[in-house]
Amino acid sequence: MPSAKAVAFLVAFVIFLIVFAFALVTYTRRVDGTSMLPTLEEGDLVVIEGVNASSIHVGDIIVYGAPCSGVSDNGAPAPVIHRVVAVDRNGFFTTKGDNNGYTDQGVGIARGPITPDCIEGRVVFVVPYIERIASLPDGLNYIIAAVIILIVVGYEFLGGDGEPEQAEPELVAPAVSG
Repeated sequence: MPSAKAVAFLVAFVIFLIVFAFALVTYTRRVDGTSMLPTLEEGDLVVIEGVNASSIHVGDIIVYGAPCSGVSDNGAPAPVIHRVVAVDRNGFFTTKGDNNGYTDQGVGIARGPITPDCIEGRVVFVVPYIERIASLPDGLNYIIAAVIILIVVGYEFLGGDGEPEQAEPELVAPAVSG
């Protein structure tokens, strides 16, 4: 079992990554569904950066939307988070969920090749399970987030060893009599 210090560091690091992502003018999106298992799980938070289509390569995970994406159950275009599996000579992309045995274009998830104007961005990192807190009943999610923050702040305040931090004693040179 990891030490409390390691857990506190991990939580603080995740919070730092989220803040850093927002500072870089990126945005986030919650993963819904299982099409990207085992790479992405439902409830993961992906951080997405806007990119030029020419910088996207086979193997990158991208987010694309209308007019390339199909329609969701509610009738609106559904953004899709899938991996690029091919790039044609026109710079159009073929995509596929890691857990799917077919391409998006083959079954209507996408209306055709993904064009540069449909790309919302590329996934730059994933924060596993963090969005599951947001899906908890109202109020409970805020309580859990507050407890996590209090644990991290309290742990840092206590110096990580359960004892309050103490100032180092000042070294004083002995008086010289003359």
